[in-house]
Amino acid sequence: MATHLADLDFPPYVIKCVDETHFLVAGGGGQARTGVPNAIEILEVQRRGHRLLTESKLRYDTDNGEDRSAIMNAALRFDGKEYLLATGKEENCQFYKFVKATKVLEEDGEDVGVSQTTHKNDKGNDAGTRKRKKGKDSKQPTNANNSKPSTKPQETEEDSKPSDNNSKEPTLVTTFEIERLESVQTDFTEGEKYQKTVCFSPNGLFFTAAGADGHIRMWSYPSCEQLYEIKAHSKEVDDIIINPLGNRLVSVSRDSTASVWKTIDGSKVCDLKWDGLPAEQASGYRVRCCRFGFIENDPSKSSMYTIHVPRVQGKKKSSYLTRWNSLKFTTEKTVCTGTDALSAINISHSGNYVGVGTMGGSIGIYISFSLKKLRLVRDVHGIFVTGLCFIPMTKTTRELLGDLETAVLSVSADKKVSVVAIEPSMEFPAWLMFVGAFLLIVLIITGLGALGFNL
Repeated sequence: MATHLADLDFPPYVIKCVDETHFLVAGGGGQARTGVPNAIEILEVQRRGHRLLTESKLRYDTDNGEDRSAIMNAALRFDGKEYLLATGKEENCQFYKFVKATKVLEEDGEDVGVSQTTHKNDKGNDAGTRKRKKGKDSKQPTNANNSKPSTKPQETEEDSKPSDNNSKEPTLVTTFEIERLESVQTDFTEGEKYQKTVCFSPNGLFFTAAGADGHIRMWSYPSCEQLYEIKAHSKEVDDIIINPLGNRLVSVSRDSTASVWKTIDGSKVCDLKWDGLPAEQASGYRVRCCRFGFIENDPSKSSMYTIHVPRVQGKKKSSYLTRWNSLKFTTEKTVCTGTDALSAINISHSGNYVGVGTMGGSIGIYISFSLKKLRLVRDVHGIFVTGLCFIPMTKTTRELLGDLETAVLSVSADKKVSVVAIEPSMEFPAWLMFVGAFLLIVLIITGLGALGFNL
């Protein structure tokens, strides 16, 4: 079952978890002056009674002068103090910096002027003050540049009754402040220029981007000095990802090729050879996206996952999910996901689950090791899924969401944010099952004896 969390006023193409309870969405209507904004928004997941809702913590208009392009892709880095967001806007990689702070408010809502920057990536569990509700917008004073809080409600449930407690203890409120930084051109094709994918290295000191011209470029950060350029593919690059060890880069392209490169100098290691289908059938597929996941917080224990879609779409053509050996780059397992073409993939923070989204708006969750399908929720969205993000499962999130195995957030061009969750399976010890079976046999024999049957 999927839970509808939020309605946005712009189509989101990016979703990133900021910490346990906050997530970021970005997108927009692009250059067309249709009234659809281009924006970044940070939302907090909260619970009121038996219902989940979201509260807007930051709303930032990304238009700047003549730059009215929407954010179509992004990568997020956190260094323990501040977040760095690298975004794709047309042919440029635009950077934004934002920080999380905790303000102290009196009961009447007055800011007493105390703020403290949060230095932890997964401990954001403070309550907020601005609620999102479906359908309306109301503007409040900006808090940084052209950022502003959104007060669009996401739940129609009535507010809870006021507390009888007359104490005036201060309330801690989580806020975010954002700053627009430099921009770097990352695509130089002769025709329509656009960056399609961007990725940070694990240490955050480098970033790589690719797009319409088929080239991969590596830069250092914050100097934004280009280190090298790879003429990698003959068509646009769909996705790039750097492995958790930081020494390999994988790229996939619309030219139906996928390759592995050394991050130190851009030299080629190998091409990915997919054997999930017989060769004559595999040639009709291309890799759409790739992601790495690792378990036990050990980057050396990682696997790579790819989704494969038909080069020519058709209603009866299946898509596939594949797990790869991340050292040899050989396939380990492939499963068919159905005829609804895959559009997005992500891996849980624990490395135990793989989430996929489809062109039809459905969400699937698989066990990473066996690629066994745990759940497929159809029609979560009315149109193709543009992004997925697993919620970190911690004590805080379990208190908020319940005792779940995992939960994945999803966004779509239908302007909705949803969450699909997996509850713990009911497992019984082997000895208890044996005792139960023995007692059942005894009861059957006793019952038959009472009916006059001699055994």
